[in-house]
Amino acid sequence: MKKGLFIAALLLVNVFAFSQINSVAEAKSIYIYNFSRMVQWPTESYSNGFTIGVIGANEVYSYLVPYVKNKKVGNLPITVKKFDDASGLSQCNIIYIGNSKVQHFSEIVSRLQGSNSLIITEKKGMINSGAAIDLYLDLDQSKLKFVLNTSNAEKYDLTVSKGLMDMAM
Repeated sequence: MKKGLFIAALLLVNVFAFSQINSVAEAKSIYIYNFSRMVQWPTESYSNGFTIGVIGANEVYSYLVPYVKNKKVGNLPITVKKFDDASGLSQCNIIYIGNSKVQHFSEIVSRLQGSNSLIITEKKGMINSGAAIDLYLDLDQSKLKFVLNTSNAEKYDLTVSKGLMDMAM
């Protein structure tokens, strides 16, 4: 019952927050943070704190940094790192891949082998290639939606909450 109330409250907060947002990138940053609260990582993946990496989504990065500034995942402060490409990629709990870098998806995924990273892309259909979440605009560009592939999350030893599964398209 408490979990159901939490999910309902989260959805209401999101509806209120989204009524005041200025851009799609800002909304995506809110989603990314909320995903961090609805996925469970193995304890050892927190050795350097909780890190969100962004590859190729400059505007999302620009909104995400101030949005998570005083927020935590569990009791861990959040660090946001910007990567230009896969070559500099380091351990991150969440990797967000923008459309401009999705052509390098295979290289990014190969660098993440053995990590506990939640892979989120902006391109619909990437869950078929290994992403756990595709966060995208619908066809008429009016609504932000996401699809989820729990099997891909499980490959990285991540546990997705039932609440997140229920909210996915």
